[in-house]
Amino acid sequence: MLKQIEGSHGMAEAVGLCRPEVICAYPITPQTHIVEDLGVLVKGGQLTDCEFINVESEFAALSVAIGSSAAGARTYTATASQGLLFMAEAVYNLGELCKNSHHDARTGRKDA
Repeated sequence: MLKQIEGSHGMAEAVGLCRPEVICAYPITPQTHIVEDLGVLVKGGQLTDCEFINVESEFAALSVAIGSSAAGARTYTATASQGLLFMAEAVYNLGELCKNSHHDARTGRKDA
């Protein structure tokens, strides 16, 4: 059955289907709807065996993602272009330590 939804909500549904074990989130427009919807899925029990972690900054979000991914957990975080700038230091660690998928909500670019 087809349905029409806003892109951020569709992205949240797609991430939920990937069954992440850790979601680390710092809300920053325009990706706020993605992490809000994921939080609802975790709280509502539709996304089981998943830890939703609210962090204090974009840098912290990526740092948590790096740590949990390095420990073997399927991890998700999202950001926007200005958030990616705040993550700049951690991006180098990400490239060295982990194979991750990162989604930039502003440009729609997905690097894997």
